[in-house]
Amino acid sequence: GAKVEAGKPLKVKPDEDYLIHLSRACIFNGKEGETALLDVTVDGKKFVIGYLSQEKIPQINLDLFFEKEFELSHSLERGSVDFTGYKTPDLDEDDDSSSSEDYYTSSDSEEEEEVMVHSTITANGSAGAAASSVAKPAEGASVCTLWMDVDEDDSADE
Repeated sequence: GAKVEAGKPLKVKPDEDYLIHLSRACIFNGKEGETALLDVTVDGKKFVIGYLSQEKIPQINLDLFFEKEFELSHSLERGSVDFTGYKTPDLDEDDDSSSSEDYYTSSDSEEEEEVMVHSTITANGSAGAAASSVAKPAEGASVCTLWMDVDEDDSADE
């Protein structure tokens, strides 16, 4: 993830043979009542990718992939926007050096199990696993919800 401060655009350049996937944006410490337009600039062209509001829309999901350098910015006068995502191999079908079949084939005979863990982080930095009942944050608190992939270790079962 990356924090983009007000007035300080952030340039991001994917590693060679990798893509950057942006999956979420979350407003943090914005001025009360202020809204933020989220922008990305690619090849000198600026695009609006989302809209955030401290009170009504503090976070949005994104599903954007970038294969070349891009710049993230927003319209907040103060505060910041946290962007989260991940890098993934570029499995372009035109590239003969690797294929998606090679990438997803494992030499191990055992399959790995992937578990989703839900955690909510509030402005004071505390985090906790999701409970069955939903609790509301304190009035005026900034909240950003994260989903993380966690690999379980099956070695204890052997």
